[in-house]
Amino acid sequence: MSSLMKYWPIAALAIQALTAWICWSLRQLATTEVKKLVDAAVASLTTADQEAEAAVDDHETRITVLEKDVEAIRHDIAKLPTKADLAQVSGKVDTVASKVDGARAGIERIESYFLAKGVERG
Repeated sequence: MSSLMKYWPIAALAIQALTAWICWSLRQLATTEVKKLVDAAVASLTTADQEAEAAVDDHETRITVLEKDVEAIRHDIAKLPTKADLAQVSGKVDTVASKVDGARAGIERIESYFLAKGVERG
């Protein structure tokens, strides 16, 4: 027992050294595992970021196309006749209709004259 009492500081030092080595090994293992997890998370986030960026680029392209389509529609609408133009055309159609009615009346008079004289259609 007396010899054990002489060497207890060496035994305590060996136990402390073993404990320090175990702690260091666990720290290295944890660091490696955490690095793997962080790398996996970074890769996942990078992929998600690239997909989001591609989606945004696609939306920007579609928005540009739609803006061009809207501009073309506005250009086409600008070429359409206005209410004043339609009113003017309507007035001209009414004038032509009255002239056609007058011509029809004249044709009916001529037809009546020929029928009265005995001329047949032919």
